[in-house]
Amino acid sequence: MQNHQEVPATLEDIVFQNRNKSYGAYSLRTDYQNVIKKSLLIGVSVFGLAVVTPMLWAKVDDREKIVVVANVIDIIEPPLEEVKPIEPVTPPPPKVEEVKVKMIDFRNFEIVDTDEEIPPIPDQDLLNTTDAKIGDKNQDGEVTEIPVDDPDAVKGKEVDMPVAVETEEKDKVFLSVEQNPEFAGGMNALIKFLQKNLHYPTPAVNANVSGKVYMQFVVGQDGAIRSVDVLKGIGFGCDEEAQRVVKLMPHWSPGRQSGRAVSVKFTLPISFQLAE
Repeated sequence: MQNHQEVPATLEDIVFQNRNKSYGAYSLRTDYQNVIKKSLLIGVSVFGLAVVTPMLWAKVDDREKIVVVANVIDIIEPPLEEVKPIEPVTPPPPKVEEVKVKMIDFRNFEIVDTDEEIPPIPDQDLLNTTDAKIGDKNQDGEVTEIPVDDPDAVKGKEVDMPVAVETEEKDKVFLSVEQNPEFAGGMNALIKFLQKNLHYPTPAVNANVSGKVYMQFVVGQDGAIRSVDVLKGIGFGCDEEAQRVVKLMPHWSPGRQSGRAVSVKFTLPISFQLAE
């Protein structure tokens, strides 16, 4: 009978034929394909999970994303108040005490039918030597110089004109003026300032509250913001947040009336809105 030798089944059996198969290298080569398949499967799974996870996280993050919108609307200003011109105040003339002047009677006498005694007419020599003023009666009093009418005497003389007295109050707050106060850079700069500094209060987020908070404040003659008040609010911390941001504003360009910087009361709506 012929002896039939066992044919090796795999490449490993051929390599390790007539060798000690309990050696570690045989086990490693035998399990190599399975280890490669498992490693490839795990690698593909990890890669797929790494790709899908950010997409799922972005969808969840979009649901909780909060958008703060600062919406500034135009305020309809009331009509301008009629500015009444300042009437000049003319001071009363000073009271002049009447001075009794020495006079001598020299009138034109008329012929009348009467029995009354007519005083004699002073002669020319008396008129030339007297220091009295010619009048309609004889009177004792002070001796004054007789003024000479000189039409050229008043030429070039300055005449005192009445001075208008300014009665407007410096600290008056106007509701409407010819030129409204303005945020430095205009409305676009104001919107950017609100979007940068405004934070949505947590109580309002939890309660899903949104709306507009109407703020009222005074822009002073120097452009400083003062007297900040909540004209109409929505609560849940939004009123306090809007008031805080308004107080952070830098100086504005002040309003002007008749070319003069004045204090103006200004109303500003600030919108709080959650993303849908």
